[in-house]
Amino acid sequence: MIAVSLIVAFYFVLNNKPTDESYVGKPVAQSVMGELTGVSNSTLASIGAPTGVQPPKAVSGTPLSSGGKPEILYIGGDYCPYCAVERWSLIVALSRFGQFSNLTYMLSSSSDVNPNTHTFSFRGATFTSKYITFVGVEEFGSDPNTVVQALTTQQQALVSQYDTCTATGNNGGIPFVDFANYYALNCGAQSSLDLSGQNWTQIASQLNTPTSSTAELIDGAANTIITAICNADGHLPSAVCTQSYATLTLSYTPSMTTGSATLFLARSAMRPVFE
Repeated sequence: MIAVSLIVAFYFVLNNKPTDESYVGKPVAQSVMGELTGVSNSTLASIGAPTGVQPPKAVSGTPLSSGGKPEILYIGGDYCPYCAVERWSLIVALSRFGQFSNLTYMLSSSSDVNPNTHTFSFRGATFTSKYITFVGVEEFGSDPNTVVQALTTQQQALVSQYDTCTATGNNGGIPFVDFANYYALNCGAQSSLDLSGQNWTQIASQLNTPTSSTAELIDGAANTIITAICNADGHLPSAVCTQSYATLTLSYTPSMTTGSATLFLARSAMRPVFE
């Protein structure tokens, strides 16, 4: 009788495991956060700037700032599979400059390319840093036609003035990231990495392994982001910005000036279009 009860209990556990969907919107586990924020200097240095990673592009304009610090502005959507990949690199990179709180789990759309990519959401999250201000806007929800965080007038003005993708016949898209109006990403994710089929723990566990192809593209993209931020914030903190992975050659290294923000970039109003 005891054996039968154990079998029934075991069957119940196996068939009542939490689904990945049940994690969406819940706080990210400390174990996963530890992997995201704990990629070593040696791993990042070993990976450097791999082929297959597109770095941020240089833009011109008066530096974007808020709270007296350079502002990093991200605009994306919960459904977006390209945003899903890019957030991994952004979190790895931004964690070099400050600390996230209230990050939550997210899955990209089940009906888009690379369905159900395991990722995170910046909606409701906060980022604390002495060096930069991070503004994370998840404009769209799980439905690309549903706006859940409307852009402010200033944000819309910033992203509607210039489209760096038009030269290639592209209309821009999300994810959109402005690095204090020195560099920008607005032509999709930095790589073609497909994370679908892997859960959060599986992806995170690879980040500190330089030989992992997943780590190569996530960390490699993070390195270009770190370099862009260091160039924009006066190379602070020095413990980060003097590392080899933070001194990559981008399209140019701007000098730091002051003033109000004018960002000359754009992205399509709804579903992203890419090359």
